[in-house]
Amino acid sequence: MRQVRLPKSEQRMGFVSEAMLLMKMNSFEAAAKMLESHLNDAGLKSSAKVGIMSWISECYLKRNDKEQAAKWAEQAGKAALACTGMSNEERTRRAREEFERALGYYEAINDVTGMGRLATLKYGLHPS
Repeated sequence: MRQVRLPKSEQRMGFVSEAMLLMKMNSFEAAAKMLESHLNDAGLKSSAKVGIMSWISECYLKRNDKEQAAKWAEQAGKAALACTGMSNEERTRRAREEFERALGYYEAINDVTGMGRLATLKYGLHPS
């Protein structure tokens, strides 16, 4: 039987399909860990990393782990700011969005340090 070879781009991102399946099965921790394990894969675009970090945050939120959800949303916002694959406006918009989510999670767990850090990041962004 002949084995089908996927294009390299599909090979690199195949883990996303697996993670989505895990999420559908409500295995959010396993999905988060799988996504985390692929963040440093060679050839992964910085814009894809932002999305993956955001999904990791969502997985932790679905597990009601707001501390980890906040951490990953904050990381996604920082990654968005550093992303060279987005326009300046898109970077700022995406970072603000992620920082707002993280700020809400930090507020929910009453993490004053996290709230202060996120407020500084969020309100320090230039208007888009």
